[in-house]
Amino acid sequence: MRRFQSIGFMIILVIVAVKIMLLEPQKVHLLAAKAKDISFAPVSLSENDVQKSQLRVTPALSLTFEHNHTSTYPLSYHTLAKSGEKIGSGTMGLLTDKSGQGLYTHDGKARISVNPDGSSLIRVDSRYLLLTHMEEAPGAVYATLLKENNALLQAEETAPVDMSGIGGSIIDCAASKTDYGSHLGGEEDYAMNSRYADRASPFYVDCLLDGSGKTTKGVFHYFCHYVEGMRDYLKDPHIDKMNGYNGEMFTPYNYGYIIELHPEENGAVSAAKHYVTGRYAPELALMMPDHKTFYMSDDGNFKGFWKFVSDRPITSFQKVWEGSLYAAKLTQLSDEEGGKFKIGWRELGHASDTEIKALIAKKMKLTDIFDIAVPDENGSCPHAFRKVNEDSALECLRLKPGMHTAAAFLESGKYAAYLGATMEFRKGEGLAYDPVRQQLYFSISAVTKSMLDDYKEEETTNDIRLPKNVCGAVYALSLDENFSAVRMEALVKGQPLKEADPNAEEYRCAPDKISNPDNILYLGQDILIIGEDTRYHVNNFLWVYHIGEKRLTRIASLPIGAEVTGLDKEIVHGKGVLLFNVQHPFADNPEGVDGDTPNEDLIYDATEEQKRAIMGYIDGFPPGFLH
Repeated sequence: MRRFQSIGFMIILVIVAVKIMLLEPQKVHLLAAKAKDISFAPVSLSENDVQKSQLRVTPALSLTFEHNHTSTYPLSYHTLAKSGEKIGSGTMGLLTDKSGQGLYTHDGKARISVNPDGSSLIRVDSRYLLLTHMEEAPGAVYATLLKENNALLQAEETAPVDMSGIGGSIIDCAASKTDYGSHLGGEEDYAMNSRYADRASPFYVDCLLDGSGKTTKGVFHYFCHYVEGMRDYLKDPHIDKMNGYNGEMFTPYNYGYIIELHPEENGAVSAAKHYVTGRYAPELALMMPDHKTFYMSDDGNFKGFWKFVSDRPITSFQKVWEGSLYAAKLTQLSDEEGGKFKIGWRELGHASDTEIKALIAKKMKLTDIFDIAVPDENGSCPHAFRKVNEDSALECLRLKPGMHTAAAFLESGKYAAYLGATMEFRKGEGLAYDPVRQQLYFSISAVTKSMLDDYKEEETTNDIRLPKNVCGAVYALSLDENFSAVRMEALVKGQPLKEADPNAEEYRCAPDKISNPDNILYLGQDILIIGEDTRYHVNNFLWVYHIGEKRLTRIASLPIGAEVTGLDKEIVHGKGVLLFNVQHPFADNPEGVDGDTPNEDLIYDATEEQKRAIMGYIDGFPPGFLH
């Protein structure tokens, strides 16, 4: 009898143990949420050339709970792919034409991008798909199928997403991920300004179109480079310089929008351009929890900040959006500590993607929408024209009758300036949403030029009047009950160094502070992840910023000359992962306060292997940590 009782007791113990094992993920989730202290082992500054040339990441995350119990989780970086790597039947980063055929340089070398930018790791059925932008002209987005191998992800097959149905893309920059499994990326085509394309414009650029990116005067111009890049993609030999650079397939008005990519269960990736989000140089779009409100940042100088509000909630992939486009109008409240602002919004127009696509198909020119001139020597415009500063140029504009919708969605920057919106943002970059505080975070890489007080005495509204900070800042935007931004103030700033300061020989911005923030991501646990795109630190850093504690911790140091891109998070095999790319290592030459570049030998002597971009993730977070 006692034997059977003993067996019964053992069975009960086994059942209890199994239940505890099944509840372990939930337990970890609750423990992560209740941690009273969260700390990462910090990554030190590089002390020698070897460390300056390496990717180094934090080795551990520690969570401290009540009674000072601490759990430590080992962390490490796992590489998924490198540029030029053969993965299955594809080559990561190979630029192609619209039919998927590889593009080559004049000397026969394959055009391999080392500029992976926005990335999204999306679970499709039982597999994972990694979508990775290539910030190039022509652009590309690579879809890489991943498999699990010993609890790690491994690239199995890669191929460029077919975007021929939307005319291809250009300068694919940052990205975000919707909660219904789509990827939203921006076409940051900051040189495809229509003022360069129209022969009737005083800013017209006459390109050679010989593949050099040069004008007929022999000067390189990014507009020419962009046109040539899209010509190579489209295989369009009939681009007409005399008619707005329109061709059989190419038109400048088809670029500068938000692109949505949606993985399907059959392995295909559907693509759509959302023209109703406006045309400028978008870094990315970010969807709010109402599924109606989207924010878009705008990279460059004399740029805007944008909001799109859909007529209906968007809860699944739809090729056609419809709604209203707005540009921010700021009222400055303070210029201290990075500045404080009240935010209003100017409505530009209402339309559907279908309507704007039909306008693009007409292959219009700028002077079909606006009359354009330059101010005279006294700074005055002709009668009935309005003077604006848009994309770093003073322009005199007069809207043509019946062109309000075309102006709003094809010439968003010009029309926003025309309506008096704030077109003074400088290098607007990453966006992230904090569901706890209901705040939007917005990184501005450098508080310089158009964000200063009446820069060059050429500002037409002078809404932003801040002290110069070459190191940049991340701003917090308060949202109302409709997810509309109403206030903006600096959250965390970089700190410029002076020549007498420690580290000034190698650093222009203090190494214990951020410098030129770019990609950002809300990780969970009151933590904002901040990635850098800077030449003012010897190495670009990835930071953890504890929002409530206002505490920065350096969690990655990239190889010299590389930028942090592609931030995303996901749960993989019961663990949390933090994605980021190492873009163009050994490319940017960091400088000190005096402008010297004391580490330039590392740049010039780098091997081809060192220059390969890296795509991967930090592995080892407890799953509940990312919620």
